[in-house]
Amino acid sequence: PGGGAIAALTAATGAALAEMVANLTFGKKGYEAVQTEMEALQAKAEEIRNRMLELSQADADVFNIFMNALGLPKNTDEEKAARTAAIQQAYKDAAMVPFEIGELANQIFDLAELASRKGNQNLITDGIIAAINARAAVKSAFLNVRINLSGIKDESFVAELISKMHAIEKDLDDKESSIIGLYE
Repeated sequence: PGGGAIAALTAATGAALAEMVANLTFGKKGYEAVQTEMEALQAKAEEIRNRMLELSQADADVFNIFMNALGLPKNTDEEKAARTAAIQQAYKDAAMVPFEIGELANQIFDLAELASRKGNQNLITDGIIAAINARAAVKSAFLNVRINLSGIKDESFVAELISKMHAIEKDLDDKESSIIGLYE
């Protein structure tokens, strides 16, 4: 697997840890007040974890599509135009898969933070590790987005994705120290 697939799998492990904290909070004495929140957390983490597994494969699939586009014939002007269009679409698809990974990994960070703050406190470090994995997944996925954006000629597409990534990265920067500080 390539870097995007690994980013998705890293995010999936973060989701799985947040899910585990929620599951091990259910029915525990002293956590009755957060039961509903933990149930919602568990369901969302499971949904994202499953999507990350799909995205891991999708990353490999878009890479193969990109490689196929590079191999298209380029003998005539029509072939060159078709090849260029296929390459540009493949670059966009190859950027969007890791972007979705990063976007969803940011949601995992929020779930992990909730698990750490309100879940079973015997598992606080598991929640923090889930957040760290989510953060690593965002960074890794967005590296792949950026390398793919470098080949895209559609400037508005590139600018929009860069803007969205910056917003997610700022959001994570703002949240990261607060969760790490929960156990230091």
